Order: sequence, then C-alpha cells, then structure tokens
Amino acid sequence: MINNNLVMLDKCDNYIIDHFFDRKEVKQKNDKNVKFVKIGTTQNLSSYILIKLNVETIELSKSRKKSKSYYCEVIFTGLRQPTKKITIDTYTILYKFINRFKVSDIDICIDGLSDIPINDKNIDRYYYIFRDYINSFSDALIERTSFYINVPTNPSKDTDYFKKILLYDKYIKESRNKKVEDKYINWKRLEVTLNVKCKFKGFNLDDYLGDIQSIGKKYFNSSSFTYEYLELQKKLLTDSRTHRGNNAL
Repeated sequence: MINNNLVMLDKCDNYIIDHFFDRKEVKQKNDKNVKFVKIGTTQNLSSYILIKLNVETIELSKSRKKSKSYYCEVIFTGLRQPTKKITIDTYTILYKFINRFKVSDIDICIDGLSDIPINDKNIDRYYYIFRDYINSFSDALIERTSFYINVPTNPSKDTDYFKKILLYDKYIKESRNKKVEDKYINWKRLEVTLNVKCKFKGFNLDDYLGDIQSIGKKYFNSSSFTYEYLELQKKLLTDSRTHRGNNAL
C-alpha cells in the first residue's frame, strides 16, 4: 500500500457508497474495524477496497501466535457489474495484490430472467430446482427475496470449491434506488461463491464455470451464457500486459 501511495480512511468520501458499506458490510457482519481505500477514479464501488478486522482474521492471528490485528481481510468490490465503468487503475492495484497474496473467495454471477418469484410460497419449487446442490434442507432457505444454499454439494460435480449459492431478485433490489423498466421485472441474479484459498493464477476457474452454467441453465431455462467479460477480467487480474492500451471497461 505504501509503495502504491494508498491511504486507509475511516470513511468513504462518497456518501452513498459509505452508507452502502456501513449497512451491508459493517453492521450486518459485525466487523470489529473497517477501513476504506480508494483505488480508482470513478464514483462507484469498484473504486474502493475494504480492509477489515473481523472474527476470522483475529482467530487466524491468534492461531499463528500473532497480534490480533496482524492479519486482515481485503475485499475488492463492484467487479461483478459490467454495466459500470471500471478503470484500469483499479485493475492495476488488483493485479498487484493478487500477484502477491492468496485469494480467499471470489463471487461469480450470472444474470437472467425467471418468472418464479423468490418467496416462501415457492420454497418447494426452489428445493426441487436446486436439489442436486442441497445436502441438507437446513442449509437452504429463503430470506425476503433471496434464496441461499450454504455449503452446497454435488457428488457428480466439481463443487468442492463451492462455498455458497445465492439467488436474489435483482429487479426488486435495483428498484429500491431507481426506476427500472418493466421489461426487467423477472430479472434475477445467480451468485456462486468459490472458496479459492490459493494464488489466483493457480486456480483453474474454467473447471467451475461449467458447473455454474449448468445451475444457471436449469433455473433460467437458457442454453448458454456469455463469458467474454469474465474472461477479460481474468486476464486483467493475472497478466499485467493486458492493461496496456485499455482505459476503462
């Protein structure tokens, strides 16, 4: 951080983003301490990283006989929004972190249309659609307009790196802050959290994209999904040569 002139701040300089982080990260997850670092020039989530001291990092520090603040969690946000402008400045900093440190988790998202509302009335339908990935019904639940599968598993799939499957109503979420066209009323987002725990260059992401796509096919009733943007992101995160000639994505 010092070599790249990055500064930790107690507050984000954008009120809307600061409010989002406070509501979504600090309060919900009961973190002990959260700092903000601005890494990009745009006014959206991708221009900030969070540095967090929480229960997991404190336990890790204790287990390795370090001070409780020795380890921290660093979160890069907003990279799953291809409609938002993400500057090369952001990817340059990301590359330096990823090239040096192990990656803990990554989220892979697929957007699509489904006319099945996410609510308690349809819980049995969701149990059926996602039955191949539910080890115990206690691990699958609906909260408001989101469907969660914690610790998903499938003996015939490479799901050993799957940490969580989340499906939520993107139309309802976006409509809380702005007007969204009615044609997107069935807009849903599938988000799979992968438990990486290694250098990103050594992680074969392609092995898991096929499994994620098979989940998306079943729910969205779509035969294929486009991964060009994701492939570009992967190159930007692992090969600094791809930064040349690019200004923003």
